[in-house]
Amino acid sequence: MPRAARQPEEINEVKESILDCALNIIANEGYESLTMRRMGSSLGCAAKTIYNYFNGKEEIYLHLLLRGFEKLNQIAEESIHGVEDPIDRLRALSKTYVRFGLDHTHYYSIMFSWDAPKYLSYIGTKYESMAWDQKAEAMHFASLAEAAITEALMKKGVESKEEVTFCLVRMWAQLHGYVSFHNSNSFHEYHPDTIQFKDRIVDEMVNELRIDS
Repeated sequence: MPRAARQPEEINEVKESILDCALNIIANEGYESLTMRRMGSSLGCAAKTIYNYFNGKEEIYLHLLLRGFEKLNQIAEESIHGVEDPIDRLRALSKTYVRFGLDHTHYYSIMFSWDAPKYLSYIGTKYESMAWDQKAEAMHFASLAEAAITEALMKKGVESKEEVTFCLVRMWAQLHGYVSFHNSNSFHEYHPDTIQFKDRIVDEMVNELRIDS
């Protein structure tokens, strides 16, 4: 008797387990270690079995990036829902970014730290369209922050697009620096409890954009 076809829920469960496996491999061993054979070994199945669910490691990797940015954007949207003041929105977004980086270290690493392929790497390949969708999701968070910065600067009489970009890059660098140092345990060599400073770092950073600053 032929085996019954898997139900959509079962297929999704298998896909999720493959993605979780891939995430752990990349985070712990690096992108180059992600192969179908390596995933099969970790999952206890033949490499060819994974091809029943994904076309290859590139598709799996892009799904991981997409899933990570979807998680970040969902939390971000919830954090600024109903918040009118641009400084308060920027504060909420910044704290969301830090919290995501500390709570989802594996995702954060492949999204913002690891030297792994991004959209430009897939131009001209069969994965270009999928990579573009992933990039669009990745840019959404930046667009939320950019909108808040633009509004805050306009209240100060500054309407320069270049200044908006500068502020966004500077803030992003500060937040990334904090998350990266914390996740690498580098801070612990200096002080055992730098987590206590995370909110102050955000507050003082965004308050620079207030009209009276």
